[in-house]
Amino acid sequence: MAKKFQITQKVTVNGKSLSIPFQMFGEADDVSAIGALLAGGYEVKEVNDALSDTTGVDTNNATTNPVSAIFLNGPKNQMMSIRPYEGSIHFKNTASVDDIAAALRTTKPFELLPSETPTKITVKRSETYAGTSEG
Repeated sequence: MAKKFQITQKVTVNGKSLSIPFQMFGEADDVSAIGALLAGGYEVKEVNDALSDTTGVDTNNATTNPVSAIFLNGPKNQMMSIRPYEGSIHFKNTASVDDIAAALRTTKPFELLPSETPTKITVKRSETYAGTSEG
């Protein structure tokens, strides 16, 4: 059964320590898939603390792929977003838009349609869209 997770990314970018919280609805495997793409480390607030990975918190990341929002569209006008409360979510420099979309492709993020997967995933960086993946 999918749950809502509170994720806090801990990352050092250009010598500055950042803490970026955001929420995501899905399964534990979905959180782990997105977490594997994040620069630095992350903490997950849910009953299961085993999902957190803080091993890369103190690593200085000179370049990252900052994302300001991820939008997931599904059947029957379902829509869900993954957004930080402020700033950007910093993905590893090697994580492409396709990698982010692939990590979310099998998630079931829609509370009203719990068995449906996204039909379209849009990744937004700053004020421009980095890319869209439809499936």
